[in-house]
This record gives sequence, C-alpha cells and structure tokens, in this order.
Amino acid sequence: MKAKENKDLIIRIFKLLKPYFKKISIIFVCIIASAGINMILPLLSKQIMDNGLLVKNLAVVVKFSIITFSIVLLEQAIGLFETKYYSYVNSIFQYSLTKMAFKHLQKLKLQYFNNTNFSEIMSNVGMDVGNISRICDKGTFIILSQIFRIIGGLIGLLIIDWRLTLIVLFVVPIRYFTVKFLAKKRKTMFNKFMEYNREYASWYGDAISGIKEIKLWGIERIKTGEFIKKQRNIVKMNIKMAFLDKFNEYSEIIVFQGINCAMYILGAYIAFRNGLTIGGLFAFLTYSTYVIGPISSILNIGYNFSNIIPSAKRFFEFLDMETEADGDKKSLVRLTGREIPGCIKFEKVSFSYKDGEKVLNNISFSISRGEKVAIIGANGSGKSTLINLLLRFYKPQEGKIMIDGMDIDDINLKDYRNLFSVVSQDLYLFNATIEENISIGSSADASIINNAAVKSGAYDFIKDMPLKYKSEVGRNGAKLSGGQRQKIAMARAFARKSKILILDEATANYDMESEAYVNQMLTTAFEDNTVIVISHKTDILSKVDKIWMVDYGSITEYKSLYDLKSNCEFYKHFLVEEKKVI
Repeated sequence: MKAKENKDLIIRIFKLLKPYFKKISIIFVCIIASAGINMILPLLSKQIMDNGLLVKNLAVVVKFSIITFSIVLLEQAIGLFETKYYSYVNSIFQYSLTKMAFKHLQKLKLQYFNNTNFSEIMSNVGMDVGNISRICDKGTFIILSQIFRIIGGLIGLLIIDWRLTLIVLFVVPIRYFTVKFLAKKRKTMFNKFMEYNREYASWYGDAISGIKEIKLWGIERIKTGEFIKKQRNIVKMNIKMAFLDKFNEYSEIIVFQGINCAMYILGAYIAFRNGLTIGGLFAFLTYSTYVIGPISSILNIGYNFSNIIPSAKRFFEFLDMETEADGDKKSLVRLTGREIPGCIKFEKVSFSYKDGEKVLNNISFSISRGEKVAIIGANGSGKSTLINLLLRFYKPQEGKIMIDGMDIDDINLKDYRNLFSVVSQDLYLFNATIEENISIGSSADASIINNAAVKSGAYDFIKDMPLKYKSEVGRNGAKLSGGQRQKIAMARAFARKSKILILDEATANYDMESEAYVNQMLTTAFEDNTVIVISHKTDILSKVDKIWMVDYGSITEYKSLYDLKSNCEFYKHFLVEEKKVI
C-alpha cells in the first residue's frame, strides 16, 4: 500500500511537469550527446599514450590532442545549451508550484485560516515547494545523464577487458543495499523534521501575532524558553540527518576506494603479463569512473530524494483540501449586481462549529429589497455567524439561504460576493495607498473614490495629509488611527456600490458627530440598498426598519426601537449597563 501511494505521488509530480516535456526532451538530447562525447575521450587518451607518448610519435600526440580539445569545446557548448533549458525548467516549475499554492490558498475555506497561522502556512508551502522542485533541478538532470555515462562506460570497459569489468560491477549490490537502508532511515528522520518544523512555525506565528501581549505581560523569558525547546528538536534532527548524509558519503568512498584498489592490482597484473597496454589500463580506469560514480548517483536517488515524497504527500493533501467553490461550475448561475433586487431569505437554517453545539437552530427570516435591518445579541450569540453564512464563508448544516428566490450555493461565488459591501470591526487594510485601499475590488475612478471618502467621513483627515489619496497607510493601516482605519474601510464599501451593505460594528471607532452623520446617510443615500447592521447603539437602531435579537440559536424580531425597549429584557439590561459606564 505504501509503495502504491509513493508511486501515485511520483506520477502526480510528473503530471505537473507535463507542460515542460518539450524542454526536458531537449535537455535529454544534450545529455545523450554529452555522454557520447565522454565515451570517446578515454579512447583518444589511449591513442595519445600508446601510439604517441610511449613510442615518441609527436605527430600522433598533436593530432589526437587537437581532436580532444575540439571535442571538449563541443561538449562545453552543449553543456551551456543544456544549462539554459534546465535552469528555465527548474525556475518555472518552482514558480508554478508556488503560484498553484497561492491560488489554492485564496480559495480555501475560512476554517483553514482559523486553525493555521500565516507562519505555519509559509513554512509548510516553502519547504514542500522547495523539496518537490528538486526533482527537476541540476542535480536530477546530472543523475539522469549518468545513465548514459554508465552505458558508454560499460561499452568502453568491455572493449578493453571483461575481467576488470566484473570487479567494477561488484559495487552495485553493495551500494544498493547500503543506500536502501540509509534512505529508509533518512525518510523517517525527515518526517519527524517536518513535524517539528510545522510545530515551530505554528508557535512562531502565534508568538509574533501576540508580541504586544508578550511585552505587556513581561513574558519574554518564558517565550524564549519555549523557543529554545521548539528549536532543540529541529537542531537535533538536523544534526542526525547531517551525520547520516556524511555516513552515506563515507561508505561510498570506502567502497569505491576498495574497488579502485582491486582494479589497480589486477590491472597491473594483467598489464605486466602483456594482456593490457598502459594506455589501455588508464583508459579502463577512466571508464570505470564513468560507471562507478554514476552507479552511486543513481542508487542515491532514493536517498537524496527521501524528503520529496513526504513533502509531495503534504503538498498534494493541501491542494486536495475542499475549497469554497467546489462543485460543477458549469451549472452555476452568473449574474451582476444590477440583476439582483437584494431580497434575502433564511429557511430553517441550522449551523454548528462543533457537533452537538448549535450556534443557530432552525432560523427563518427574510429581508426585502431596500430594507434596513439591525442585528443585536450578546457576544457569541451567533450574530457574526449569520453574516458569515450569508457571505458563504460557512455552509449551513440544515436549511438553505435564498437571494431573490435563488439558492445562494447555485450562484457563481465571485459574482455572489460582488453583491455585498462589508465593513467589520475586525477590518484589514493593505500596505498600499489610501486610494488603492478604497478602490480595491472595484473599478472606482477618482470621483467615485472621493465621493465615498466624503460619505464615510474619511475625507476630513485625507484632505490634511501631504499626499492626500496617495498617502501610504502602512501594514494594516499602522500609520492611521483606529477611527481613520474604520473610515477608510467604510469608504471602500461605499465605493463598491453593491446592492447589499453589511456593517458589523462599523462605526465602533467613530466620534459621535461622524457616527451620527453616517447613520443618517444610510437612510438617505442608500434608499435602494439592502442594509444589515450589527450594532447596539440607539441612534442607528432608531433608523432601521426592524431589529432582530439573536439569542444562542434562536432569533426574535422587533418592529422598532420602541418595541425593542419595551419587550426585550436583554436590551433593557444593556441600556442599564451602558448608563453605568457613562
């Protein structure tokens, strides 16, 4: 079963190489040509030795030396041509794997990113791509070229003396069993190394993300201790693998030196009995290096590539992970925002993150076109889950969600998400200009961007910045205040001009005047838009058409803020607590 699994992985890797087969074929032609040239060189050396140097014939020495030089020039020219192609294949193959991984990452479900931090993702993908790419690096092509060198070398050996050839071939079974044993051991070590590295990358990403807390709570020494503990396993495994590599190298040297010793003794014995010329002996020794070295290289394929199979297994498992848009794409509905009025309906929707713990239980409600709805509830009651289900970050275990009578799962995902403009408290700004952050995901021109900035209140601080809309915001808006970041995110949503606007505590960092302005605008400038607001603030709740109270699995509808204040115990308690804070 294990052998079949490894075979399937190798086949899958070679399928990835299919677009480069033409260039790989050219490389092979160059390899064969080089191998043929290398086969001729020892015979030319034999002629120089036996018919030139030993009989003092200068003409023969000059003739064959010039021929040798010309052939070497040809071989180097072929080598340059070969290098051009294998460097291209290796670089592009590595690029294609990285691109494949990045594109797949963008399609993965949100749960993956909740369970895996950025450092772990980068470490795993980087290691796996690097290891898989070794299958088409220079070393691999050199190993493949050795096959042709062996063929040429064996022919040369048999031409000179079959008895010495048997000694050379004696190395094969010795090296085969040695390498097989060491390769199996190294593969086990590398699997452990991968796991240790994954654990460290996960810990490292978590530590860097929590650097503020590390400083505030003064736990630098504790984290340094954890770092040492995590790295200790990696260092130990690196040392073990390095020792195993050196042991493999030493065993190869010992075996080859033993074979060379035997060849010198037996070759000298045959030469002294006039069974072999001195030039023939040296040619034989040269041919033997063509055979012994390549044999070792080929047998070492399993050893040198022992980390490819584990990396390929993890990489393909990653590529096989279910994505958001899995399904028959041909049958999905394509649409634009203009075709959608924006009517939303939840029909008996249930959802749970863990089995037996329902966050939403048999939820049903509808939102009409242009309706303004507020969602309230305690932390963890399911408010954000409703939004994540609507945005198709998660799928309900039961029931379905409809938009204008269509099941949302039947709509092309990219088209569907274009229907929404979303602003959340947990926002993210890219390390780009204000202009780029506002226009992201839309084809907004300068006038649209400016209009959106005015609506969101962002223009109040943008106009005072030296570079205005060309100002850089830093990573996740590090150069801006919390309120400024929130206003840029709001402007981004307004610039997109989607049919449905979702505001998840979107004005949490606004000052009172700006918040009042935005709340009023939602009822005037967005009359035709369906708006969903998550907020407990009285000002915005007074302007919506209805209010939903989410209470750990169930949902209750209130017709107005007055109805909410009169009949909702949770909101009454919330107002009391808010007054205490004030």
